[in-house]
Amino acid sequence: MKRGFIFLFCLCCAAALNAEEAADDFGFESEAESGSAFSIDIGGKLSLGGSFYFNDFKTFKDVQPGSLIEGKLHVHATAPMTEAYFGVKLNGKTLAPLLGKTQAVFPEQSQIAPWIDEAYLKMLFSSVVITGGIQKMNWGRAESLSVLDIVNPRDKTDLTLMYAPQEMKIARPLISATVYLPHDLKLEGVYLPVFEGNRIVTGKTDRWYSQQFDRIWGNSASVFHKPATNTLAYSQGGGRLTAAVGGKHDFGIQYFYGRLPELAFETLFPTTFTGLYNPYHHIGIDYGVGLGPVSLSAEFAANITSDLSGNNPSIYNPSLAWNIGAVYSAPLGFTVSLTATENIRLHHNRSVAQNNDVEYGKKATDTKLAFSVSQTLLRNSLEWKLGAIVGLEDADFCIMPGIHWQLATLLIDCNAGIFGGKKTGSFGQFYRNSFIRLTLAYEF
Repeated sequence: MKRGFIFLFCLCCAAALNAEEAADDFGFESEAESGSAFSIDIGGKLSLGGSFYFNDFKTFKDVQPGSLIEGKLHVHATAPMTEAYFGVKLNGKTLAPLLGKTQAVFPEQSQIAPWIDEAYLKMLFSSVVITGGIQKMNWGRAESLSVLDIVNPRDKTDLTLMYAPQEMKIARPLISATVYLPHDLKLEGVYLPVFEGNRIVTGKTDRWYSQQFDRIWGNSASVFHKPATNTLAYSQGGGRLTAAVGGKHDFGIQYFYGRLPELAFETLFPTTFTGLYNPYHHIGIDYGVGLGPVSLSAEFAANITSDLSGNNPSIYNPSLAWNIGAVYSAPLGFTVSLTATENIRLHHNRSVAQNNDVEYGKKATDTKLAFSVSQTLLRNSLEWKLGAIVGLEDADFCIMPGIHWQLATLLIDCNAGIFGGKKTGSFGQFYRNSFIRLTLAYEF
């Protein structure tokens, strides 16, 4: 992972050059000014409720309720040259792992304790910020279905959180550096010493199991050898440069070398598989512009694996991806957004062993349309929202209505997810998992 080390070293050198100036400023502050620069914030949110699945009401006596309590707690401390954050998350998996319906998942044990949300230390040296710890990063510009937000893997074992994609991100150990340059330029670099892929359900009868893994876990006699990804051989790194022009136009370009988070496999025998995570190069560009009440964004990405000919069944084919979106802030508190995204698989149908190909059954393109409309009422204390995602090739959909109401100190949230369409589609396969999620919360 020499590229990542070199890139990060350059950013650290830039930090050192700016450290002296920051130290001089810090040394001559008065005692009162210095004392006021230190602060500690403790906050969080505690919720009562949970997710309830429509299909469970057919056999209500067999429903297995979870802990019915969840929340977050964080401590955030700031000082003149440093900033520290430690946050924990409480849910059924961390509070009461033996309650609720259990799942067989992969990886069986996560590298980071599941109750840790984020924990990191920031060091500020004038125009350079260096961060180290367990963190979630945001790359790209799209409001939803971004093709550039690729640093963190996703937890796909609970799709009731689709309406809050940040909650599905898995925080990872990383070191990052941000350099604020003249002319509204910002340079970011990130290095991840170890790797973990998307967290998926492997029990075929468990909720949120995906049909794409039928060849591995669909047969009870299958033997699966998992990869060891906690070594420097799986380290990753990349950089991102963004620029703001005229206070209206925003540009970005990024590069990342790492591993695709989707599990791949090599078939040794008909029922014996070895898990793999394919290395790849990611190159992306993005653009955003504000035109009065309308914000437009566009993203383009190239994901280049080593299977340039498309004939290696254990490696995902190279692909191109794009995303365009528009957000309109309308009168009367309305907000309307529309997003279109597509992934284009190159060298489609060129594998010499289609039955054993990791992408067997996939189409050449995967196009999705996302739409949402929301409105805030009662002095922004009440918000309703209706969102939907439609898969064009799969002819399936997910509809997500929701209401958020702040009643004095009580937060009331009600969200639903309705899956339908072809049962072989990425959304339609979850037609039995349509749900309603209701929580009452206090935020402090």
